[in-house]
Amino acid sequence: MTKDEVLTQISQKEIKPKQAYRMLYPHTKQRKPRRASFVKIHVHANEGKAVNIFLGIILLLPIPIFLIKWIVGKRADKIVNEQFNITAREFLQMISIRGVRVDVKSKDNERVLIKTI
Repeated sequence: MTKDEVLTQISQKEIKPKQAYRMLYPHTKQRKPRRASFVKIHVHANEGKAVNIFLGIILLLPIPIFLIKWIVGKRADKIVNEQFNITAREFLQMISIRGVRVDVKSKDNERVLIKTI
């Protein structure tokens, strides 16, 4: 039904306002975010082509998320970054969701790309 049809039915007292609201705005089911399994990291540095190739080989395969949780989990109460005031526990909650993408660019044109899959 369109908005005008619903409003005319309300004005003619055919339906109640609560019913009209449900007809205009149906309840949408909120989906839970999917959990990530791996973290893929890509680093591009301006140090030279050999450094980029070396980092590419080291970070070729995705890193399992449980390794990151195990390493960062030991420092769960420490603040990771003072500028954003984020703790390690909050950081772990953020990267535990699939589809997160962090792209860091520095002033020296170095780039770090972190994706969760």
